[in-house]
Parts: sequence; structure tokens; C-alpha cells
Amino acid sequence: MSWLNALSTCWTPGQGGCVVWWDAWAAVGTICATMAAVCLGLAPMVARRQHAKAVARIANIRLGIQLLHIGASCALAKDATTASDHNVARINAEHCDSKPFSELIPYFDVLPAKLSNAIGLCIADIETMHSLFAKVSFRAAGTGAPNADLFGLLNQVDATMWRARRELNSYLSAKDKDVTAEIGVMATSLLHLAQAAEVASPAWDEDFTRLRILGRRT
Repeated sequence: MSWLNALSTCWTPGQGGCVVWWDAWAAVGTICATMAAVCLGLAPMVARRQHAKAVARIANIRLGIQLLHIGASCALAKDATTASDHNVARINAEHCDSKPFSELIPYFDVLPAKLSNAIGLCIADIETMHSLFAKVSFRAAGTGAPNADLFGLLNQVDATMWRARRELNSYLSAKDKDVTAEIGVMATSLLHLAQAAEVASPAWDEDFTRLRILGRRT
């Protein structure tokens, strides 16, 4: 017996007295229409998820680059003893910019709330950091490190960015790359610059210090 008997007890319909079983054919049509509607309904959801994954990957790449700078500055600021340690740690931390994250705000609506919130906190902390930096003057070599808790400020931003990193990796099912070595190399490079600035004669001014930090190789 053919499976077509479920739809028609004979074949070919309309020939030799064969009558079509219209109720069965209507049921098949209903099932097909339902499946098509489900597929059409899922299509925007699938596209939205793909869009969200793309935005999350971009955010993760931008975050990874900035974590190197803030991590290295944290390492130097933690043990800062000279004015140049403070200067170099602060100037290097200025590489952390909220703009790469702010550019993603128009796409926050496709991201899960926990991701958009995590990225939003990065933006807020980075903006606060720059606002406080604007009130700090460049210190002349030999004057000693200021009393301001630069490490505390940088460490807060660093922690916020790492939390966002973990959220993004979890969402993307990505392995958390260990960048400890890279941060250590950059921190050592910053320390050497600070030491050179402290003993240089004449002492490095702010413009020259910025130039050396921007032009260094790690």
C-alpha cells in the first residue's frame, strides 16, 4: 500500500472513478502552511542572533586591545615610586578610549542586556578615568609620586573591563586568552621609559614623554 493512500484511496485522482480525499489534502496544506509560518517567524530571530554575535565579537576584539594598556599601566602604578612612574602610567592609560565602545551603542538593542550593560559600564568607567586625568598635572622628574591613588583608579577600570571580557567570552563560547605575558612585557617597557625619564638631563617634558610612549615597541 502506497503512502498516498493516506491522502487518496486510489490513484490517479480524477481518473477511473478515483475521488480525491480533500480533507486529507487540506490537512497537509495546513501543516505545510504552519511550517512555512514558523520558518518565516524564526528567520528574523536567527538574523538578530547572528547580528548580536557579530557585534559581540567586535566588542571583544576592541576590549582585548585596550586591556593591554590598562593592565600595563596598573602594573606600573601599583609600585610607582617616582613622578615619572606616575606620568608614564597615566599617559599610557589614556590609550583606553571609550569611543570604540560608544560606536557600538546603536547596536545594543540586538545584544543581551547583560552584555550591553557590561559594555556600558566600561564606557562609564573610562570616561570617569579621563575626567579625573584632566585634573592631574604632569609632574617634573625628581619630585616624587603624588599622593593620588592612581592604581586604585586604574584597577577599577581594569576590573570593569575584565568583567565585560568574561561576559563576552561566555556569550561567544570563546576561550579566555591569557594575555598576562603581553601585559607584563608592556609593563616592563613602561618601567624602562619611566626610569629613563627620571634620570634624563634635561628631564623629559610632557610632549616628549607622550611621544616616547606612543612610539615604543613592545
